[in-house]
Amino acid sequence: MSRWLLTALLLLWPALTAVADPPSSRITGLRFGGGQSQTRIVIDSDKPLTFQTFSSQGGEARIVVELPKVRWSLGGLTAESGQGDGEGLVQTYRYAHNSSSSSRLTLDLRSPARLVRSFALPPAGDDPHYRIVLDLRPIEPTPALTAKTSPERASAVRPSPQAAAPRPAPDPSRRPLIVIDPGHGGRDPGAVSSSGLREKDVTLEIARLIRDELVASGRYRVALTRTRDEFIELEARVERARSLGADLFISLHADAGPNSSVRGASVYTLSAEGEKRAEEVRHRNDWILDVETDSSRPREVNDILADLVQRETKTQSSRFAQMLIPALSDAGWPALANTHRKRGFFVLLSPDVPAVLLEMGFMTHPADEAMLVSDARRARLADGVLAAIDGFFSRDAPLLAER
Repeated sequence: MSRWLLTALLLLWPALTAVADPPSSRITGLRFGGGQSQTRIVIDSDKPLTFQTFSSQGGEARIVVELPKVRWSLGGLTAESGQGDGEGLVQTYRYAHNSSSSSRLTLDLRSPARLVRSFALPPAGDDPHYRIVLDLRPIEPTPALTAKTSPERASAVRPSPQAAAPRPAPDPSRRPLIVIDPGHGGRDPGAVSSSGLREKDVTLEIARLIRDELVASGRYRVALTRTRDEFIELEARVERARSLGADLFISLHADAGPNSSVRGASVYTLSAEGEKRAEEVRHRNDWILDVETDSSRPREVNDILADLVQRETKTQSSRFAQMLIPALSDAGWPALANTHRKRGFFVLLSPDVPAVLLEMGFMTHPADEAMLVSDARRARLADGVLAAIDGFFSRDAPLLAER
């Protein structure tokens, strides 16, 4: 080998080795959650990654995620490039190596949307993956479901906790946001009375009435998980409340039973068995708490803080339940003897939004059915719910729930 050629190879060696080096990280998963009001994208990797995002609203709407060069191993298949179908606001996605040192994930949107937050998380629980989380919302969301948003273009990974909060930051001066969930809907009618009265219709009509009472008071903001006869998945109901930064979640139902003599309302909060389910669902749906976004703290500290948040949420749920029960009684609304009950219902699983499920009565009892369709009795029910909410958000209210 000539001296000239040897010298040239030595000069080129760093560049040649840089090109030949394989990617050091692997993208192992791409997941979508939520719906048209908000979509969450979670990118799993085996190592921590830096990233940057760009949005394009000219022509075809898209969000672009720039990454260092990675191996793409989605769905168990390792490939240089690929594509697939999205969910919610994302219609399709594409991935490839953008250059010799970078990779790119492109999210093609169904309609223009903004990136309201993006952040990275370390492994949690039994999941060994690092995660990049992106949250999208429509450019023009429904007014009732509007929440605070961030700039369209995200900064590099490891943003400050203030810039990467998974829920809107609380503002002490703002009016509390109450999310009311009319149970069932669409293809799911719920309980049906002997006269043909459907639970899904009762819950929606009463939810609208309670909403109107709360708004008329001037003390609260209100959103419904559904405003018409439509089917909504349970996960979407809870996620909607969380994404809005709800201060209280009330799910409305009307019971049914084999014994037609049983009547009266009952109020449910999360049971001990439900707590275990809540933890599983939280990780499966990537429900991330505010305290978990600070990567500067040790993971053990974040885990302790997350546990405290969930315990406080359970305490506040029980506190509201024990205010709601006497408020309903004062409004002349009948209730079961053992009114406060505990179950693992999905709508009670939010880790950071106090929640109750109110069974307003029995569709299978004639007196309860008549009560549920009476305008006068419905108005008294709404008055009772408003009184309980007033008590719950009063600074002077005593802490009634057991810890």
